Amino acid sequence: MAARSASASVSELAELESLVTRESEEQAAKFLVLGLYEALNSGDTRRAQELLAPDLEWWFHGPPAHQHMMHLLTGEASSFVFSPRSVDAFGSTVIAEGADDTRQLYWVHAWTVGPDGVITQLREYFNTDLTVTRLSASAAKTTAISSSHAASPSAIAPAPARATSKLKCLWRSRRADRAQKSLPGLVLAI
Repeated sequence: MAARSASASVSELAELESLVTRESEEQAAKFLVLGLYEALNSGDTRRAQELLAPDLEWWFHGPPAHQHMMHLLTGEASSFVFSPRSVDAFGSTVIAEGADDTRQLYWVHAWTVGPDGVITQLREYFNTDLTVTRLSASAAKTTAISSSHAASPSAIAPAPARATSKLKCLWRSRRADRAQKSLPGLVLAI
């Protein structure tokens, strides 16, 4: 009985250590992204370049006139200031959201921090509500199998209903004017 109790304690400690490591990695990713905003807003291009991968993947959803981050990242003049109202991390993904001073423009950034500690990807959403979900490994596998069957001309197999139950909502836009102002919505699966 004592051996079983000791092994449970060891597994609990291993799980706790894994949780602490993941939390510290998420904190480091959040600080990295906050450091990027600070560098961009102060005009420190050298520091911003150090934090970004040279082949940063950038994806934008919103009105083309509001590609302010692209202007900042490419060195073009922009008077837009990104001051995140909230920053949350989920593994290597960091979600930041904010609005301009007039609260007319709402933005969400989904940054991906690579294993080498630099930002490798930006998904930018302007005037778009965002929901971030995690697709579990078993649901992803089931969906992939269903998709490969559906791709076959001889078999059409819809994704099993249980695959959708494996989606876990991690984050949702938190606009203060949500009740008064409707925006298009998207789901980002990580």
